[in-house]
Amino acid sequence: MKKRPVLSIFADGVRYDSIKYMPFVSSLNSVPLETVLGYSITCHPSMYTGVYPDKHKIAFHWVKGKKEKGPYTFLSYFPDFFPFSNPYVQAVASHFYAKFFLKKKASPFMGYGKLLNLPMKYWNHIDINEFKYWDEDNYINNEIKTIFELVRKNNYSHHISNMHKPNLGRLHSIKTVQPKGYDWVYYFIGESDHVSHEYTQHSDEGIAFLAKLDEFIKEEYSKFEKEYSTDGFDFYFWSDHGHIAIEKRIDLYEFFRNNGVNLKNVFHLVDSTTARFWPKNETQKAKIMEVMKKISEASLVEDYEYELLHLAKDSNLYGELFYYLEGGAVFLYTIHGFGNDVKSMHGYHPDATGNDGLFVSNRHIKYNKATLPDVFVSKIKSLGIDYEPTISLDGRNIVSR
Repeated sequence: MKKRPVLSIFADGVRYDSIKYMPFVSSLNSVPLETVLGYSITCHPSMYTGVYPDKHKIAFHWVKGKKEKGPYTFLSYFPDFFPFSNPYVQAVASHFYAKFFLKKKASPFMGYGKLLNLPMKYWNHIDINEFKYWDEDNYINNEIKTIFELVRKNNYSHHISNMHKPNLGRLHSIKTVQPKGYDWVYYFIGESDHVSHEYTQHSDEGIAFLAKLDEFIKEEYSKFEKEYSTDGFDFYFWSDHGHIAIEKRIDLYEFFRNNGVNLKNVFHLVDSTTARFWPKNETQKAKIMEVMKKISEASLVEDYEYELLHLAKDSNLYGELFYYLEGGAVFLYTIHGFGNDVKSMHGYHPDATGNDGLFVSNRHIKYNKATLPDVFVSKIKSLGIDYEPTISLDGRNIVSR
């Protein structure tokens, strides 16, 4: 399989319709990219491996642990009253506990970190879902390989910038290279997501950032064009999801309390746009469902929908009851403490308006919509990598010359 030099640029959370703020990017071929139900932590494995979450099994940062006693078991014995019920105390306790006792247990992007708003009596039940960094060997397992592993295995000359701390994802911190001699150059830009959360993507600040991003892409593209000619290399620019301005904030704890249920007596995990529950019996399960039905913006993922959404039917990952909010709504007092001040959010159903990412190439795009697994397959085809895993890939090669 003939290989071509590849320039690939990822920008976290850029909506498809935001391409109008990027004149150079707009001049290339583009289609919307369908995301998955979840956050970047579940998007990245799909775009780096070519398979959906039902196969790579990376769903959330925090999940129900598979072991009887999780890494935070020691802290779960602290009493469930002030000061240990205070989220700030919880944040400090979990941060320093992770720093001193759990740091060497895993090396992923998110890692062990702060826990807020979840009663400490449940901390022994939870664990992280992702244990390695994206570019580590066997990030998923022996069957599913990432593009990073394949590039190394094939001894390709490559340059990857901005994917690690201390300057993780910042546009101005990217270390660029001249393309000559490289098979693959990859620039990782996470700042676009941060700007969108803080200001919204269609704000003056958001538009200004996208203009800078467009100039950066134009400059790096021009380097490859000068070195290899217009038709001598393949270019990919994509995002993993969109962004939706927040219109409603829901305090789930208060809502349950107003309906006669103390949510702190239920094992649960609340993220910005999703809520997962592990009820202790059928009576508690029925009561949770009764209360959640009163939130018009919340939908329960039914059994048949897991396959349609490419999600694993695994209660450790998604809970026995898994709810998501419609676009523009968020939960307050999440396990990350996230959501109180942000102006824009993602993590919605793939069909939510504004939740599409984008996929851009200098090659003809054969389909009207891209998927996260398509990103992986298209790139390895451009690179001429012959890869036939034992597990079937979900992505397609969606570009042609």
